[in-house]
Amino acid sequence: MTIRALFIGFVGAMFIAGFGYINDRILELENFTSGHLLPVIVLGLAFLLLLLLNPVLHRIRQSWAFSPAEIGLIVILTSLSCSIPGRGLMEQFTQCVVMPYHWNRVDPGWRERKLLDYVPKQAFVTVDEETYDHVVTGYMQGAGKTSSAEQTFGQSMRNKVNRVPWGAWKTPMLVWLPMVFLVAGCSICLSLIVHKQWSKHEILSYPIAEFTASLVEREEGRALPLVFRNRAFWIGFLIIYLIRVNNGLCVWFPDYLIPVRLGWDMRPFGTMFPSIFRVQWGGELLRFNLFPLVVAFAFFLSTEVSLTLSLTQVAYVIFAIPLVTRGVNMSTDYALGGWNGYMRAGSYLAFTIMLLYTGRNYYRDLLVKAVAVWRRFSPEEGENVWPTRFLMVGLALLTFLLMRLGLEWPFAVGFVGLMMVTLLVVSRVSAETGLFFIQPRWQPIGIMMASVGVFTMNPTTIMIVCLACVILCIDQSQAVMPYMVNGLKIADKLKLKTTRVAGISMFVYVAGVLLAVFAVLVATYDFGAPLYNWSHQRVPSMPFQAVNNAVLQLSARGELADAEGLRWFARLGRALPMEYFVPAASIGFILVIVFSFLRLRLPKWPLHPVMFLLWATYPMAFTCHSFLLGWMIKKAAVRFGGTSIIRKIRPFMIGIIAGEIMGAMTFMLVGVIYFMVQNGIKPKRYQYFPR
Repeated sequence: MTIRALFIGFVGAMFIAGFGYINDRILELENFTSGHLLPVIVLGLAFLLLLLLNPVLHRIRQSWAFSPAEIGLIVILTSLSCSIPGRGLMEQFTQCVVMPYHWNRVDPGWRERKLLDYVPKQAFVTVDEETYDHVVTGYMQGAGKTSSAEQTFGQSMRNKVNRVPWGAWKTPMLVWLPMVFLVAGCSICLSLIVHKQWSKHEILSYPIAEFTASLVEREEGRALPLVFRNRAFWIGFLIIYLIRVNNGLCVWFPDYLIPVRLGWDMRPFGTMFPSIFRVQWGGELLRFNLFPLVVAFAFFLSTEVSLTLSLTQVAYVIFAIPLVTRGVNMSTDYALGGWNGYMRAGSYLAFTIMLLYTGRNYYRDLLVKAVAVWRRFSPEEGENVWPTRFLMVGLALLTFLLMRLGLEWPFAVGFVGLMMVTLLVVSRVSAETGLFFIQPRWQPIGIMMASVGVFTMNPTTIMIVCLACVILCIDQSQAVMPYMVNGLKIADKLKLKTTRVAGISMFVYVAGVLLAVFAVLVATYDFGAPLYNWSHQRVPSMPFQAVNNAVLQLSARGELADAEGLRWFARLGRALPMEYFVPAASIGFILVIVFSFLRLRLPKWPLHPVMFLLWATYPMAFTCHSFLLGWMIKKAAVRFGGTSIIRKIRPFMIGIIAGEIMGAMTFMLVGVIYFMVQNGIKPKRYQYFPR
């Protein structure tokens, strides 16, 4: 762990955190977060460093070349920063605390039911009639520009900074940023805790970390990584890279080139099975999308996991068709839930129980040591004991901050627990399957409302919990913990001290968030808020839609005053689960428990319970065919060639992954250059990563 690696990793992380949102949403160039847990901007630049810069440094002086550990640290820190500019935080953070004022003026129903009155005053920017235009309209449209050609760059930047009404933003930042940092800290501590169990005891495959480590590994005295000297790697790389470059050029010059087809739409044949289209994502089974990246990653998985992922959507369609044809409503709202969301939530809870059961001895011993503060322990034991203590303190502080915002303690505890369950399971899925794009498609607010009803939750509680959801955990796959879990495995493989890496990562994250908030507010008050529906309207409106539905229901029953006036324990006696919640959640829970039991007891059981965590989600609907192809290739290789052919094919698959990443990186760079040369004209977009 050298000074230059720390410096480059820190600078790279600050660039991604500070400029990422501006690049993605204001300039609308290729997303920095493209690839999600396999970030193109990070691994693409690492590939160029390994291929172009490192050999030059090695030729000048061997000691100047970056070691695998140095490159690994840079990748870890910059990858972690990818959780900041996208849906992990900044894509919706500032919009959620200011845009509701605008939508309140637009929607008469909000004003009629006084929905803004249910928001804690300190949760949103400070606004009155006099400052509305400056704070809200200025945010949406961009404040008036006063720069001239005679101004220096420093004067221009000073004017941009001064346009931001910092006083109006101070209060919500003091409310939400401590919670953001606590969630990140708890995620990093939990990552350290589970790392030993998952990597040493259960020996998970960690495909993303395995790929990264394979890419940087090199022998002493050699300029290039070991895999770069393998012919199979370059064959796989060139095949995919040339296909992607050709298809990208077809977007720019459609009259001169012919694209290589990687998708086949067979949905017209669905007329033979019309019921398949009544199921969510059912029609996608007849649309074959080939993602070479997914095929290659499937090769790194056990055949059990890759087969499960390939059959996930098929199993869901077979399960759902009889229910849908009998009139069961299986539609699911992203935040508020529905049948599929309730079922996946039950699966997540059951899977968490199985994770705790599998590592029960390790976690029990760790908890005892963490609580027994008077006991002494070895430095090796302290690597996990102190993170456990920090985790407990962090969760308690997060619960306290939610209570100070106005949330009653049972609901604060429930929200924090459910949020950590989603982060834990998403991280586990990534570590075990290599999925870089995961959607739980359920939120704590939906499960809490469905389990006790709107009277017990009451509108104020619903508002606070939903605000916490949209700011802290709206997209768990881009949160800190999945990046950190993979990062710790990379550190472990490259002989870096995991606790030190975790501490540095926390510092980098805090600095990155502070820089990102500053940069986003300055840029938004200069250019105006991007009109991207997800962050501009959909997410900021989620809490108000939930409260609006609750107010209408309670008003119709004449219970609104009681719901707002009674204490939580009085309301709890009138808890009423929503329709379908108990059967849907129970089915998901039981399926995971049964499949987990069969997997533990029957050595040849072919399916993994991860199936029920992922089915009926967008990522699996589009990648299941590629997982099936990857499973078939690995199964055939094991059957006819054994371990020797597996070792020979492995560099070829690494080359395919690298080719996919560099194809995306190429057009990311082309887009930036075109934007700069053409004075701000936006380039044509060529995107092929599942998103």
